[in-house]
Amino acid sequence: MVKLKKNIQGALNAWEMLIDFPLPEAVTHKFKAKSDTISTLIGFPLVGLILGILLAFAAFFCTVVFKPVAGSVIFAILAVAFLDLKDSGRGLGLLCSGFLLRLRRLPLAEALPMLTGDWNKITNPLSAVFVSLFEIAKVALLFTLSLYGAKLWIIAILVGAFTVQGVLATVQERNTDSAILPISRDKMQGIWWVSGVIYAVLLMIFPFGVIVAAATVYLCSNGFAEYFKRNFNGVTPDFITVSGAVIEFILLLIGVLFAVQ
Repeated sequence: MVKLKKNIQGALNAWEMLIDFPLPEAVTHKFKAKSDTISTLIGFPLVGLILGILLAFAAFFCTVVFKPVAGSVIFAILAVAFLDLKDSGRGLGLLCSGFLLRLRRLPLAEALPMLTGDWNKITNPLSAVFVSLFEIAKVALLFTLSLYGAKLWIIAILVGAFTVQGVLATVQERNTDSAILPISRDKMQGIWWVSGVIYAVLLMIFPFGVIVAAATVYLCSNGFAEYFKRNFNGVTPDFITVSGAVIEFILLLIGVLFAVQ
């Protein structure tokens, strides 16, 4: 019982780090407490699981209440809105500013520290073009997943993206001596066990897709961590957020390529 409460507290802490939507006060009042870093780290994929289940339920609901095509369109639009608003648009803003910086032919190592998620600072007219095309692409991908029998793939997307962000949160912050979640590398098995169990269940539904997704999450989380340490001596909150946004889109593509029926 104590361990369960600690895991719930860790998930609540992870929620506050990942999601800008406030939880009901009754929930936070009952379970809110200072949690250890291991429980908080494990909470990252658990939050992805919870939100993924809710979005998958919304997809099933929409396609049952409405016709499959109409329901899939409604779900895709609602899901894209949620994915963008869960961090108040910072992930989308960081991707947009990165696109604009790359248009100026800035090397990636120079562009990354200049990224901004503040939409008031993104004034280039081309930002509207990027956002429009990117949002249309996400709606189309989510529509395809919903219409062609891969509604549960949204769980793989959120669990994978939040796992990557959790791993990066354990990397030393740039220009500091500690991490957002200070924890030794040998004590990080928990996040991989939780993510692995969730992906193992999904493996029975999407065999090849989950293998590709799991490999992508593992390689990208470690690859991003090493890249940020080597080039910037650590991570920043913006680096973590934009990494999660990139993984979300990659996993969306993987789902359409390997999970649809």
